[in-house]
Amino acid sequence: MKNIKTIGLCILLALSTSFQACKKNDDLLTKQTEVNVSLNNPQNLENVTITNAIISFKEINSGKVITANKLMDGKLDIKLPEGSYDVSLEGEINYTIDGETKSSQVRGYQEGLVVNGSTATLSLFLFLHNEDANFVIKEIFFTGNKTPEGKTYNGDKYFVIYNNSDKTLYADGLVIAQSTFLTTTKRVYSPDVMANAFTANAIVMIPGGGDDYPILPGKSFVIANNAINHLEYNTNSLDLRNAEFELELLGSINVDNPQVTDLINVASTLLMHDRGYKSFVLAKFATTPTDFLTQNKYTYSYMIGDREMKGDAYKISNSIIIDAVNLSVTAGFDWIVTDPSLDMGWTYCGQLESDPNRYGKSVIRKVLSTAPDGRKILKDTNNSTVDFNAEVKPSLMK
Repeated sequence: MKNIKTIGLCILLALSTSFQACKKNDDLLTKQTEVNVSLNNPQNLENVTITNAIISFKEINSGKVITANKLMDGKLDIKLPEGSYDVSLEGEINYTIDGETKSSQVRGYQEGLVVNGSTATLSLFLFLHNEDANFVIKEIFFTGNKTPEGKTYNGDKYFVIYNNSDKTLYADGLVIAQSTFLTTTKRVYSPDVMANAFTANAIVMIPGGGDDYPILPGKSFVIANNAINHLEYNTNSLDLRNAEFELELLGSINVDNPQVTDLINVASTLLMHDRGYKSFVLAKFATTPTDFLTQNKYTYSYMIGDREMKGDAYKISNSIIIDAVNLSVTAGFDWIVTDPSLDMGWTYCGQLESDPNRYGKSVIRKVLSTAPDGRKILKDTNNSTVDFNAEVKPSLMK
């Protein structure tokens, strides 16, 4: 018995030694890279100090997130396993501008940082997070519904726009624009204007003289594809007769409700992609729509193999954009088509490229807090990934 026990113990010790050796070998196989991060402060600011900054490194393939907060003089040295990372920073910034000392939230974002070899460097550009509340896109119902017979039904799509401030805002002249580029197809477009402008091919505008459509704090309004009772045509749909505005669609699919104000088609007609491959912004022009179109034409080119392709669109300056939401689909997401200062994330309805379960689902912005007067304050961190609930029941469906 003694010999048997001794032999068993030796086997266990051998297995344990073997396991520890394998573990050490596995650790050695995961190569580490020294990453040197430096922060580039927002332009035109003086006496800048960054505090309470947290940098997150999300490995794209595994989803693992590594965070760090020990920045020294705007720099960080950190060891990361080799891989590809999306990098984001959140913190606070104190600065001087025009002789005035101010403080704000600050953000940074970099997609697809490749980490390999002994060292890697990252120069992370920071941008101010605008804390001045304004209109935000509260909800986008872009998937449409299915009929009881299983056919697609698209006339009941809608936007909900919300006054996220504590003062009355006017919807007059508010612009909604849809991206030219797809979030599921990343290309190198030339000239690259994304750092300064949003590229749009469909632009619509709310009419009005400036004070015709007041929206009270914490109130919203609906822009419908067709402002009719869709339940008369599809029992799986909803009633949009109470919408404040409606889109003027192509003649073949436009059903006008004369009691609901039509939006002005500034450029083309706005047809929401039912898989969410595009993105939307809210803006207000500083010029007339005619002058805007004349002054902001954008001709771009890109390569498919060795063939050059060209296209035409319009540029909307990032400086006049109020809100932005990138939409995509989980399996097909490739990139965001806004500058990260507008939106550093994306939201979705559908896990697959043509997910049959996407119909009858919406994206709705989360509630951040409730003011003492009961007004809901919606979450607006310029990151649609964390600001929105994805794949939820449309708020206007019973």
